[in-house]
Amino acid sequence: MKKTNSFANPFAAWSGHRLFHVVAGTLVGAMVVTQASAMLPTPEAATNNPVAMQVSSNNTSSNAQAITSRITASLISVDANGQELLVPVNENTRLQSGNILEYQGFFTNTNADRVRKMTVSLSIPQQVELLGGVTPDFAFASVDGNAFARMPLRGQVNGQTQEIPLQYYQALRWNLEGVGLNDTVMVKYRARVK
Repeated sequence: MKKTNSFANPFAAWSGHRLFHVVAGTLVGAMVVTQASAMLPTPEAATNNPVAMQVSSNNTSSNAQAITSRITASLISVDANGQELLVPVNENTRLQSGNILEYQGFFTNTNADRVRKMTVSLSIPQQVELLGGVTPDFAFASVDGNAFARMPLRGQVNGQTQEIPLQYYQALRWNLEGVGLNDTVMVKYRARVK
């Protein structure tokens, strides 16, 4: 009899989608959603993606609003003194199974007003598995890329409730508040190349 992994089934429908989402609301309370492809796990140079958004206010006028996003990946290595180094991943980087990467997402408010609340989601590529190092704390996670819950995720395995191993996580989400004009917020996580 063949054993099946009870966590693997939800991945089939989501495996082709690797997106991150930014949702921003300004002081007037409007909400906007935008998407961009994340270049993970081996991005070329860091990308800058200005994302144009429409925000409506009560006076029926529209203003173009923007959050500039940049996603980077760095290979973690150790120098001769045992100090950790982050080496940016580029088109010449050769990754091997077992390499540890740190992914960082930078989101800059280029709106005319401060952003009251921003929800940022980053996908975890199929080629890596989440190790931890999730910052800021109090992140949400998903095993299917759709339904998110506060970390650590818990589920039923063989009739027992237990924590779902990080290797099954597909995406992370953070709720960020009070992002001032030209302020940049950063989210990050660490993963191991499979």
